[in-house]
Amino acid sequence: MKSAKASLVIKNRSFGVIDIENLVGGSDNVNPRICKALQKCLDNLFGNLPIMWVAATGPNAVRNHHLLAFDFPGVRLLRRAGIDGADECLAEVLTKEPASRRSTQIIIVGGDKRMIPCARDLKTNGCRIVIVGRRGTIARGLIEIADEVHYFSPYAQINNSHLEGGI
Repeated sequence: MKSAKASLVIKNRSFGVIDIENLVGGSDNVNPRICKALQKCLDNLFGNLPIMWVAATGPNAVRNHHLLAFDFPGVRLLRRAGIDGADECLAEVLTKEPASRRSTQIIIVGGDKRMIPCARDLKTNGCRIVIVGRRGTIARGLIEIADEVHYFSPYAQINNSHLEGGI
């Protein structure tokens, strides 16, 4: 009796990338209050799902908020210098990380146009694409690819509604 070939895709598993500086408008704006609001937003949206998270930022954000890694427990935090350093880092993660291709859902927290080829490729391979970003800053091509879009307002009060709604 032949055994069925195991699928490489693990059902109901999500893989997410977070472009921290994109969400707050630059490394100078990275601070504990905004990071906690983002974490609360992500918990409200995806808290019940098993997700492998990878976040990226530039070295200035870490200098400005030296406890940044503690605001995102369980998240692999990567740093890369340069104007598009975090974007390039996350694009490489989405392209090269085996877990991204084995997931049924990809969550892109940010909205930079550099994520479009990655999102398109992963969607072609059967992944569901979810975007979380600031209203007016998510690339149109990314919105067109996405199965779901949620808007995050980084400057809303933590106790107020920080999630503006989704498409």
